[in-house]
Amino acid sequence: MVSQCEAAIVYDPRNDEIDLADPSVPLQLPPNRIILPSDKNSDPFAWSLKCAVEFADFDVCLLIPGKCFDPVGTRHGRGGGWYDRFLSKIPPSWLRIGVATISDISQIPLKREAWDEPVDWVLAVDGHNWTVFETGARNPQG
Repeated sequence: MVSQCEAAIVYDPRNDEIDLADPSVPLQLPPNRIILPSDKNSDPFAWSLKCAVEFADFDVCLLIPGKCFDPVGTRHGRGGGWYDRFLSKIPPSWLRIGVATISDISQIPLKREAWDEPVDWVLAVDGHNWTVFETGARNPQG
């Protein structure tokens, strides 16, 4: 799926988040990229508009950090709702990929609030091994 994307929106990793520039990350991201700020005081709605305008004619994948994900695509972050607000305003066709360590994957469903924006896939690392989970969260069949 990522190989079909023409543009990517990625995060600027904080100290405890996976650095997507690490050569062990098993994705080949397209060169057209926007890096979201790690400063969560920035306006997520302004960033969603910037991304939507910049990539209006592209197939886009987003890579999103989180503190915990579940098998059905629920994502819990740092509790401020920045990514939920951002995701609520981007085109629904854009592919959402959560990025976490394997220890951040809950095998039981997390509580999903009405404002929580789920991810389509989760990419999880355990040491040097990567696992990809398809969540089916936004697929009516899922």
